[in-house]
Amino acid sequence: MAAAAAKSAAQEAEAQHTQRDVHTLNGLLKFFFFIVNSMYCLVGVALIGLSIYCLTDAWADLDPDIYRSAATILISTGVVILIIVMCGCFGAVYQEQRTGSCRGRRLLSFYQICLLTLIGLQFYTTVYMLNTAESLQAVKGELASAKSNVTVEYVDAERSLSTKFNDYYFDTVTGSQDGYFWKFVDESCPKSSGMGSDDCNVDSYATTCPDEASCDDGASAQCPYDLCRRAAVTRFLGIVEPIGEYGIFVCIFETALMILTCCLICFNPRDAEQTILMKSGNFAADDARAKIKSAV
Repeated sequence: MAAAAAKSAAQEAEAQHTQRDVHTLNGLLKFFFFIVNSMYCLVGVALIGLSIYCLTDAWADLDPDIYRSAATILISTGVVILIIVMCGCFGAVYQEQRTGSCRGRRLLSFYQICLLTLIGLQFYTTVYMLNTAESLQAVKGELASAKSNVTVEYVDAERSLSTKFNDYYFDTVTGSQDGYFWKFVDESCPKSSGMGSDDCNVDSYATTCPDEASCDDGASAQCPYDLCRRAAVTRFLGIVEPIGEYGIFVCIFETALMILTCCLICFNPRDAEQTILMKSGNFAADDARAKIKSAV
């Protein structure tokens, strides 16, 4: 009889020790989750900051509608991230709560679904940006070794860019020329191209300046974009490449959050001995409460 009681006590002590270990591990997971989630909050703030950059970028004048759309998407994504970060924090706080409208698993599951959606969208965007950057890198290398810009074919990303570049140049060449675009043209385009604001303006239009009629007829050598193509590709690559690298970082970050969230959702604390006996019907609720009081 005494041996059975000692064995039971040992088993109970071992179960309590195991339960403490499980709770310690869960506490560590929560700690890392809060740290990574707080860093993810900074990602959302960074996206909002990037949207401001899009609106003030030197090339925003080329196509204001596209830049405004990009800024709107970035701001919306940043705000969504901030909202789901708060949802994830509340889910971790109420992780072990199994009743009520703020159940931990319910909040964490919603958080995980939002994360999965963002990962899918950002993965698609990141792949597109990296492919665009790779094609522009190839063009940049070919331009460095080519005798003429005309001999290097356009890639898909350049077709829209070149049209916007040429249209904006010809539309503003006789204007005030005080925007970011003309600052880029004067500082980055080759002086030998003769397309700067000193040679091409409302007061004088040198013979070396790009000719709109010839450009529209397909004479690439008379198009502003082709005359400044190397600088334009380098500038465009400087925008696309960092966005692609940032997308890789964010996707890895969100994957780590997904793993931590899965661990928190799957955590199921072990019931106390009295609760187990009550659920099995071998122990009355009043007896359980009395035993708990006596243990205290």
